[in-house]
Amino acid sequence: MESSFDKQQMSDWLEEVLPNALEECKEPKPIDEAIIVYEVNRLFDWVKINRLKRNYPNSIIVPIVTEHLTYSTGIAIELVLPALLIKPLQKSKFLRIVKKLYTSYQDKKASTLTMLELSQQISLHHTSPFREAFLKRLIRGEIDDEQEIIQSASFLSTNCIPNIVFLIQGYVDVNEKKAIPHDACSIITTVIRQKFADKAPLSFLHFERYLLLLLRIPNDYNSFKHWPEGKASLLEVIETLKKDHCIHLFMGVGGVFQDAMQVKESYSQARKARRKPPIDNIHIRYYEDLTKHQQLQKAIQFIEEHFDEQLTISDVAKSISFSPTHFSRLFKKETGRNFVDYVAFTRIIKTLPFLRKFDYTVEKISSTCGFNTPNYYSLTFKKYVGISPTDYRNTKEILFK
Repeated sequence: MESSFDKQQMSDWLEEVLPNALEECKEPKPIDEAIIVYEVNRLFDWVKINRLKRNYPNSIIVPIVTEHLTYSTGIAIELVLPALLIKPLQKSKFLRIVKKLYTSYQDKKASTLTMLELSQQISLHHTSPFREAFLKRLIRGEIDDEQEIIQSASFLSTNCIPNIVFLIQGYVDVNEKKAIPHDACSIITTVIRQKFADKAPLSFLHFERYLLLLLRIPNDYNSFKHWPEGKASLLEVIETLKKDHCIHLFMGVGGVFQDAMQVKESYSQARKARRKPPIDNIHIRYYEDLTKHQQLQKAIQFIEEHFDEQLTISDVAKSISFSPTHFSRLFKKETGRNFVDYVAFTRIIKTLPFLRKFDYTVEKISSTCGFNTPNYYSLTFKKYVGISPTDYRNTKEILFK
């Protein structure tokens, strides 16, 4: 307002009915989410109002138009402004409009929170069915409107909307005395919560037959691998479960997505990573470690389609028109494993369903999956998995339901 008298008069009126309810805006830096009163003395002031409306969409803007510009009030309709006032101000009309707008503003504020407010009101251990249903829709990619995310404030906040997904599988070594197979899922979630306490908000979701760890890592990191504290905690989880509870975890780790509606991509990546040979730790497989080289992706697909044959490096290199030497060097660089190790590990992964679900002999499984002899298969299996095929068969898969 240009007139000091008008400012004081408005303040006096407001103090009677709505003390401290109105924030005055002089320059285009008002408090967001407020009722902003702006005096229109020049036509150009409508441009400023439009700028305010664009920059502060959560605020309510009320123009006060001087008499000589009343012909321009149609602009308020074009800008979809909820109200306007004409000078000279009438107390009754002014207070009626302000009270109506203030009530509307408070109702809106109570029902719709900003993403920042949402993140500050998290309940880490809240497990309402609404929350679970919301997270499942988020993972499936069924949410394409940020407003729905904002409206989830009643049961969830963005501080618990994940930016990375871990897909977890595992088994219990029931031959060990310390094993408690019937309570494995509860033990896993408890240990993870303990190790990640005060480090990052997390949630769990039983999804299909997997357990999903939905984590929100600090915004400073665009990769879980680059977050030392988190990576160390995850390794502690794996070792504690193995040592104290005979539980062996295997997980795929997706990428980090700050946009909540892109979290579905992290889940998709975690699934892909879980099915591939790891670089250095059998328990953790990162999507970012998978090659993005298109020709090598074709080579890996060729390996997976022909794993039960006697594959040679020349066969695979030829399938993508590479020389064996160039292919070998590039393959090791992109996958972190040499060709022989990668093929062997791929075959091991393919044998797991036969061991778990079918009563095939080790001899039959080894020949079915491309191993030359049962003994070579058993040695290779133990090298990568840590136990023999027979011992693995006697373990109990953890079904997350």
